[in-house]
Amino acid sequence: MRSASDGDEYIGQTLAKKYRVEALIGEGGMGKVYRARQLALDKQVVLKVLRQSLLSDERTVARFQREAKAASRLNHPNSISILDFGQAEDGALFIAMEFVPGQDLHQVLSREWPLPESRVVRIVSQVLSALSDAHGAGVIHRDLKPENIMVEQRRNEPDFVKVLDFGIAKITDSSGEDVPALTRAGFVCGTPEYMSPEQARGAQLDHRSDLYAVGVILYQLTTGLLPFESDSAVGFATKHLTEEPPPPSRRRPDARISPAMERLILRALSKDPNDRPANAEAFKAELLAVLDRERRRVEQTARRVAAAQAPAPMSSPVLAPIPRRATGGSHLSTQPRTDPGWGANEPTVEATVRAVPELMQTMQNPMPTTSDRTEAVVPTAREDEGGFGFFKALTITLLLAALAIAAYYYYTNFGAGAPAGAFAPLPDNAPVPNQSNKVQTAGPDLTPLYEQEIPVQKRNAAEARVAEQEGDRQVSRGLLFMAATQYRKAFQADPRPDLALKLGEIYWLRKEPEEARRWWDRHLRDLPASKAKDYITQTLKSAAAMPMPPPE
Repeated sequence: MRSASDGDEYIGQTLAKKYRVEALIGEGGMGKVYRARQLALDKQVVLKVLRQSLLSDERTVARFQREAKAASRLNHPNSISILDFGQAEDGALFIAMEFVPGQDLHQVLSREWPLPESRVVRIVSQVLSALSDAHGAGVIHRDLKPENIMVEQRRNEPDFVKVLDFGIAKITDSSGEDVPALTRAGFVCGTPEYMSPEQARGAQLDHRSDLYAVGVILYQLTTGLLPFESDSAVGFATKHLTEEPPPPSRRRPDARISPAMERLILRALSKDPNDRPANAEAFKAELLAVLDRERRRVEQTARRVAAAQAPAPMSSPVLAPIPRRATGGSHLSTQPRTDPGWGANEPTVEATVRAVPELMQTMQNPMPTTSDRTEAVVPTAREDEGGFGFFKALTITLLLAALAIAAYYYYTNFGAGAPAGAFAPLPDNAPVPNQSNKVQTAGPDLTPLYEQEIPVQKRNAAEARVAEQEGDRQVSRGLLFMAATQYRKAFQADPRPDLALKLGEIYWLRKEPEEARRWWDRHLRDLPASKAKDYITQTLKSAAAMPMPPPE
């Protein structure tokens, strides 16, 4: 950027009594481009000023005037807007156009490559929209390249595109006939790296020549390279005329290019215009279809991976939020023991609501006691009339084995062998063990977990799924404390609304209604339209109406 001290004759001057020139932002063969301020509106604009040395060249003056005429025909959000055309006090011609903050696509490519395919589609689809409008107005750009595409980061519209510089645009009238040519017969104008074969030959052009340039830009955005390399303009033109471009994936094997995108790029770079997309709108539709096809392919792959990792499918058509605890007898053979996956979608929440009452009733049913099982196997006096026979000895052996198993179960889950504090109320800021056995608290500021907002970059869905499945396993064993610990760990890794719903149910079953309410509040805050809302409301009302038993 140049200042007044650099000797530029226009910086600091006012042109046509309307525009104060502030800085030089670029220059080319025809003239210079300045940032200026429109005095009447105190608004930043861009001034393109034709060089004084070219004012005597009628053909160049006519081309400059044609740029203003071509751009003024366009009225599209993705095309640069022309504000004014005039002559300065010294006779210099200028075009005033809107000022676009941001950077051109060449700068984006140089600084930020590789670009995700979704971003490439977002940018190029807007370029095609601008071209569609221009072609409909009878304007063919003829010099489309990354330097002529501005990319602006707006608040709600990332990568907003403006196509500019219609300096060598070709204009046709409404009947489709060319306006009289302003270039010499056989004269080639444009940028060699982006020229279509017909443009390199100096042949008659139509809108499909611009689509070839879009193909070159797509190739460059996906690979970071041009389809052809040469050290001269003639070399580029010759390769566009005679050589087939190498497939992008072969040129850059490390780049992530979907097969559908590669096919579309190679079609756009066809030597025969008839083999390219029919027009800019058709090109845009195919480009968006590539993105949609790739999105569906990724989703299908993710579903296949999830299906391969999921436990065996449940026999029950109702998907419960947490597995039911086995209660023995024939009931044991019909109840699922694990949860095959719990998403935050509405069908899952609805199924959860249906399953919760049965779940709570099942969880509150105690395991059969030792005396129950003894009563089931002790033989009656009538069965013993045959004396200490073989069957009686077998029965007593089985009874002793059952008593030993029951004693071990009671010892590990309720007695001295149970984890310390296993059935004590669990405060929300209690430490949560992670997979590396390090203690992890609710946060440096001791913010309760149900109040925390876990940043997206710190989330780990895979870790959450492992912890959730372990929590399900602990519930099936009746160990609610351990289940709550695992669900909290899962929530900390991936704070999904369904995990908050599960934690609310766990604390409710542990007879801690206040803690349950907090987790249910978090669930409804993250998923206001949850179908569990009525169930939660009714459950909490019942808690207010009748005193809860003391915590387990």
